[in-house]
Amino acid sequence: MSAIQRGTGRPRPGVRSIKKNSGDLLRSRNDRDIHDEVIHYLSDAGLRLAQSSNDFLDQKQAERAQRFSHFLARRYYRDRLSRAFRYSATLLGTGRIAEQITDSPEFHLILERCVLGSLATSREVGDLAVSVLLSMRSEGWWSELLEYERAFFLQLATSEVTPASTFPQKSISTLVRRFRLQVPELLARLKSGTHVGDDLDGEATLLFSRTTHGKIYVVELDEKTSAVFQSIDDNRSANEIAALCGASQQEIQRILAALSDIGSVVLPN
Repeated sequence: MSAIQRGTGRPRPGVRSIKKNSGDLLRSRNDRDIHDEVIHYLSDAGLRLAQSSNDFLDQKQAERAQRFSHFLARRYYRDRLSRAFRYSATLLGTGRIAEQITDSPEFHLILERCVLGSLATSREVGDLAVSVLLSMRSEGWWSELLEYERAFFLQLATSEVTPASTFPQKSISTLVRRFRLQVPELLARLKSGTHVGDDLDGEATLLFSRTTHGKIYVVELDEKTSAVFQSIDDNRSANEIAALCGASQQEIQRILAALSDIGSVVLPN
């Protein structure tokens, strides 16, 4: 398992304070409760649509909160798009097109159901970026580069926590993709400014993951590690994974620990 790229996540946007009203309900909560509730309200469009969730804001405040939530989401995803789609932006040389989708009507539709930092919203935004960029070049490797950038974007933009389990499980945003060409070589050429032709023969299986501290990993999986990762599900113990993969329990524990270190697998406590 060899590293291709690493990155550092950034914290999700938050709200420093809220102006308290004089309602009994608000007075009954402490500052931390109010802070958490407001952040949840601003980051989840579903909550804002539910009348029962709006018990601490009047109509005018709710409208301002809606505008502010859209501002936060645009800023959040614009930053992640900029960092994830940087290779394609450099190649196009016509401005940061991926970032600009946050001002498009299509992105506004996503805002209406956005849950900031969720895998579902990250997928929608990543899909939109690829759909906009795909037709802008015609080389055979262009679509593979965009798929790489989309997978990297999912790690940057997803902060959803994987629930605890009594068995090893895959982290929510972890993604394994088999590319039709040697993506590590493609990236190396793009970084060095070397000409990219049609001689990138072969395949590459890459795993994309994010740690709980926001560090992004992209690694090329060897055959054994790939088999172990694919064998993980919500109801399979490490011993059962070992039996399925035909490996010793010690070897499986070593591989699971390595996958856990890069955030791709969550191990039982």
